[in-house]
Amino acid sequence: MNNKEVTVEYLLDNPQEIKFAYQPIFRISDNSIYGYEALMRPQPFTPVEFIKAVAGMDRLFQIEEITNYYGTKHFMEAGLEGKLFMNSFPSVCMRIEQTKQVAALGGEKMMNRLVYEMLEYTKLEKYAWEMKKVAFNIEGATPLVAIDDFGTGTNIDKECLDFYRPDLVKIDRKFVSGVDKDFNKQHIVKEIIEELRARDIIILAEGIETQGELNFFKSMKIDLAQGYFLGEPKIY
Repeated sequence: MNNKEVTVEYLLDNPQEIKFAYQPIFRISDNSIYGYEALMRPQPFTPVEFIKAVAGMDRLFQIEEITNYYGTKHFMEAGLEGKLFMNSFPSVCMRIEQTKQVAALGGEKMMNRLVYEMLEYTKLEKYAWEMKKVAFNIEGATPLVAIDDFGTGTNIDKECLDFYRPDLVKIDRKFVSGVDKDFNKQHIVKEIIEELRARDIIILAEGIETQGELNFFKSMKIDLAQGYFLGEPKIY
């Protein structure tokens, strides 16, 4: 099927044709690989176009399932090291059947290597979140919980931290871009880092695109870094 004939419905019904790119995440102390983030590439659509269309069809749960299963499958087939970061919609429940499929696919090899990034700009959904935890616990999995796009959402940041009690937080690129030259951003970032350290949370700066930005976060001695300057997403 050529791109002109590919529809959103077709991709949902044929998820094996959706590609995933993986962007490396580095430990800032020694530049070693910590893991990779799985990024859906639903060609010929952009991820935003695809998600918007699927949300309009009330089928977001399928994106969650496709990301979990095929994101894990391609990650393992590529033989990538470290942890696997995958985006998760807070408003979408995780079906127990679906976590069983992922557990069967990954086995012991992936059991403790998963990191679920909760999208902060979406609404906090207590029931959906509790169901996710139940689904993981049944399989004996212990994924790390991360907050993505921290500081960009409608949620109060501390409320979000209290709600999810995350292991890891990704400082959004709007605070990262040009931070080495912007004293106001530096002040905000330092406050964020102070709050996260007080809670013993792993800190990741995302969207790093210059040496200056990287140097700033090295000086702050945060844990992890991600961005095009360090490594672009790659389809394996």
